[in-house]
Amino acid sequence: MKNFAKIAMAAMVAASAMSANAGRLWIVGDGVHSGWDLDGATALLSTAAEPEVYTGTVYLYGGKDFKFLTTTDWGGLEYGSAEGTTGDNGVTALASGTSDTGYGKLTVAENANYLLTVNLTNMTMTAVKSDYQQTEITDCSLFMIGDATEGGWSVDEGTPLYQQAETPYVYKSGKVALKAGSFKIATTIKGGGTFNQKYYYFRDADNAGKIALDQDGDLQWQIAEADDYLVDVNTAEGTISISKSTGTGVGAVGTVAVDETEEYYTLQGIKVSEPASGLYIRVRGTQREKIVIK
Repeated sequence: MKNFAKIAMAAMVAASAMSANAGRLWIVGDGVHSGWDLDGATALLSTAAEPEVYTGTVYLYGGKDFKFLTTTDWGGLEYGSAEGTTGDNGVTALASGTSDTGYGKLTVAENANYLLTVNLTNMTMTAVKSDYQQTEITDCSLFMIGDATEGGWSVDEGTPLYQQAETPYVYKSGKVALKAGSFKIATTIKGGGTFNQKYYYFRDADNAGKIALDQDGDLQWQIAEADDYLVDVNTAEGTISISKSTGTGVGAVGTVAVDETEEYYTLQGIKVSEPASGLYIRVRGTQREKIVIK
């Protein structure tokens, strides 16, 4: 079962059907790090190729309840365990309902990172301990937000970065069309919609190849030329790679994909479009320096 789940996840991640319209199931409850806070709820993703199968790796607390929501608000369709099921061999029969009725609690036995596969065609959830247990995984998915993306600044239409089963701290876009513009990366949909910086990875102030969570200043990655790109994020190493997916002109952050036009910020990290006289931080590509404008 473990190998089958991994193969299924890998196949979905590699599928060319990745799109900004990926299906989402949000996991909430005492069994996950964000608890019942919908702003912080992470989402399992499906793909257009298998729209009824949702996957994601996340740290779960043994013996504590969780369930799945189909929206980022209360009162919608929810999924939990079917009455009388025990989760034998990591497989639990699911039932649907609303507001904690029509289904029971979902639990796992031990604290660990689990690869979850929710199949709404046969109404089952498979929970398999991940091979990766070095750190607690809290995000099943990430979302690119910005005018460089298909969904623009609508967080609900964020372009998904798909978690990798073998390395659940790595998130990949697959081939995705980006426009000239900028983007940042939301860790959640509902919380991201508040544009609170704690729900975002930003471009590191000193290195465009690095990500920075909850950073002062709305620093974003700049895309100079519309094309198909590959975006890979490694949260364990704090790195990002942006490259054209075509066979020519492939480049990482700071070369082909990143626009090195100048940006100006106050010392408090506030972006200034037309700086007047004073002291500013000038950002040009990966370079960051203090300057005085007279």
